[in-house]
Amino acid sequence: MDDRNRQGTEPGTEPEMSRADEARTEPRASAAIVSPVRRLSALEKTVGVLRAILPVAQKVLPLIDGQIGTVVSNLMGPQISPRQITQTLLPLQEGLAQLEKRHIELRALVAGQAGAFKEIDEQLKTLKKLAEETAEKQRKTAEDVEKMRHRLTAIAIGGLLLLAALAAFDGVLFVHLRPFFK
Repeated sequence: MDDRNRQGTEPGTEPEMSRADEARTEPRASAAIVSPVRRLSALEKTVGVLRAILPVAQKVLPLIDGQIGTVVSNLMGPQISPRQITQTLLPLQEGLAQLEKRHIELRALVAGQAGAFKEIDEQLKTLKKLAEETAEKQRKTAEDVEKMRHRLTAIAIGGLLLLAALAAFDGVLFVHLRPFFK
């Protein structure tokens, strides 16, 4: 747009802006940020007045119930100022700060414990793997021992059969050779 369109055609009128000018991302001047002063409506003025009157009205409302003593004590009692409120909130803020500090420490502790649990979990997995390997080796060894037992049993039975055959052979020889020994 040219300068004529930006400035407007008549003095005192708002310049017309196209969508391209509205969408631009250039920084605005400090004068453009300040919004014009707007006048308050009657309703807003009334609400402002009611806000100012409300604390006094709260103190006077017990008159409706006939509690004059309460109204007098409300009006003569100590008024709480914002400074007193901040002074009473100070211990709460300090307590919250300490609580937040403890929470941070606790969170760090939990993170440390989570790391320790992960390490323990890894150690348990390693131990489980070693136990499985050991169990497999023991199973194979047990199978080997069982095979060896069967072999030794077969050899022992064979030896006993040979021994029995030898004893029978000796008995037969003794019976046949007995006439020679007399």
